[in-house]
Amino acid sequence: METEIKLSPVEPSQASQVFGSDLIRPHLGPSRRHDMESTYYQDKYGLLQKIRAALRLRKENGEGVCCLKVKKGVDGAAAVRHEYEVRAESIEAGVELLCQMDEIPEEIRAILRGAELTPVCGSVFTRTEADYTEEGLTFVLSYDIGEHHNGDRRAPLGEIELELREGSIDRLNEIAEYIVRTYGLEYGKVSKYAAAMALGEQNEQE
Repeated sequence: METEIKLSPVEPSQASQVFGSDLIRPHLGPSRRHDMESTYYQDKYGLLQKIRAALRLRKENGEGVCCLKVKKGVDGAAAVRHEYEVRAESIEAGVELLCQMDEIPEEIRAILRGAELTPVCGSVFTRTEADYTEEGLTFVLSYDIGEHHNGDRRAPLGEIELELREGSIDRLNEIAEYIVRTYGLEYGKVSKYAAAMALGEQNEQE
């Protein structure tokens, strides 16, 4: 299960302030950097969309990771999703491995097995992240900067994520609210997938 709060848009100077704030900094471990390149796929009949699922292949520092996310709901400002992830260098290999996971419901495996997949959009970005730890709570604080793409269209990407690892969702929401109030940020309303897909909708309207 993935539980995360997204703040967007965020400029690099704002991200630096958040990571260096008196509330956050004392609880952060060493920072890590990842170069990310995500490609999202849809099936021919839109079955994944109907179950509110997003399928992607991401290169993380050059290594392939295939991920399926299925939206479950929200808890405060946090989006809650079922998340299934495997190491794979192609979408075909990733889907084959996902279908072997007992955790994935059979109806979703059936969609994946027969799917004709087409790449539809993506995102390219650099992630800087660190683990936040205090009593009763552990989460990953990250800042992503780069761009979304869909066909010939591009749009800037700049967002902070707080992804729960262990502990209180209520406390995670409290920290996110502090960041929003203190630094004048806004809660992100859409996922990277939805943001990239929206670029294609702009193309259709024009």
